[in-house]
Amino acid sequence: MELPIGQLIGILITIFILFILSAIYSGCETAYSSFSGVKIHEMLENKEKSSKLIERHHKRYNRILTTILIGNNLVNVATSTITAYLISKVIYEERIAIIVSTAVVTPLLVLFGEITPKLIAKQYPKQYLQCFGWYIDLNYWIFWILTWPITKLSKKVYVTNSEDDLKTIINLAQKEGVLQTGESILAQKALDLDSTKVSSHYIKLKDVTSIKFKANIQEALDIFKETNYSRLPIEKDGQLIGILLLKDIFYLKRGKIINYMKLVPTVSANSILSSALEKMRSARAQMAFVTENNNGSEIIGIIAIEDIVEEIIGEIYDEYDDEEKIYEISLEKSRVEDDVIMWDLFKQLEIDESLLEDSEEDLSLAKFLILKTKKTKLYKNTRYVLKNKVAFKVLESNLKNKKAIIEVSKL
Repeated sequence: MELPIGQLIGILITIFILFILSAIYSGCETAYSSFSGVKIHEMLENKEKSSKLIERHHKRYNRILTTILIGNNLVNVATSTITAYLISKVIYEERIAIIVSTAVVTPLLVLFGEITPKLIAKQYPKQYLQCFGWYIDLNYWIFWILTWPITKLSKKVYVTNSEDDLKTIINLAQKEGVLQTGESILAQKALDLDSTKVSSHYIKLKDVTSIKFKANIQEALDIFKETNYSRLPIEKDGQLIGILLLKDIFYLKRGKIINYMKLVPTVSANSILSSALEKMRSARAQMAFVTENNNGSEIIGIIAIEDIVEEIIGEIYDEYDDEEKIYEISLEKSRVEDDVIMWDLFKQLEIDESLLEDSEEDLSLAKFLILKTKKTKLYKNTRYVLKNKVAFKVLESNLKNKKAIIEVSKL
């Protein structure tokens, strides 16, 4: 049975419109999921077209997504049904008509109604939403009676992104070139402040240089001169009771240091670094005394703001620091003497030790590079990259019995 030409044209136009609607739904699904809140904020500040509408949809993301899925499924079912009806008018055998309909509609729908619009929306999410956001908004109110109970139910089991998810995103951004290695490390270390405890970074009491509370000004000045410190903890009966600042006694000749003592806050070894930093900043103190727990009063060590900052940006050196075998220039780059043991190097720079073979862990850096580069000695500008994770470059060779200096970079 042949269809009248007018009816045939009407059906073809309907199918074409349904394909366009499918493309709109599929593209908007990708556009909403890939368009960040930061970009929306920029649109609002610049008063761009549809910015308020897109922001409203972003806040109602679950309902908008449900609306899109409902609309897309209805359109796809309608497309398949109408196409099957059209083909059944040409092929009278029902089984063959169903097979032909599926073979024709499915690839076309996937290609032009799913893949192509998603690729376009991924590339141009803002423009896509500016064009079709109004249509999704119309659908939102049409399907509201369906989406409201569904989103209420799903809200109970919805889990927001975790800190690990955010770190994964940062790693991906680094691999894609959006973030440099140093920026990626900096962001992850900043996140770790809320999970790293003071106990991992404080200086134990036995390693602290202190001064007796009965000491006089001259004795204190001698210790300051010897240590090059700008502040010293004051000790009484084996316990720290406060600190002495060099600037308070620098121009004095006589007197007791107890008269110039400053009190500092105490933090628990079990507290997190971000909490300790906040406490020190509130007290306007550069140093805090560390106790074993929140209820304890016995001092077991000290921690300075510098120790916490170093957890984020790496080691901070000044002109009075002793020469180090491992000198951290930045979060991803260090200068290392050639006799440093590989295991110690990887541990201090927080590089995954599993990159090393068991036989390589106890090798010096020089022997490791000679082994890997198959050279008899290290020459200037010798380079080696370990499993695309760590790069080594010889800055100074060991000629005339001098140690080689190697630049180690995290990739």
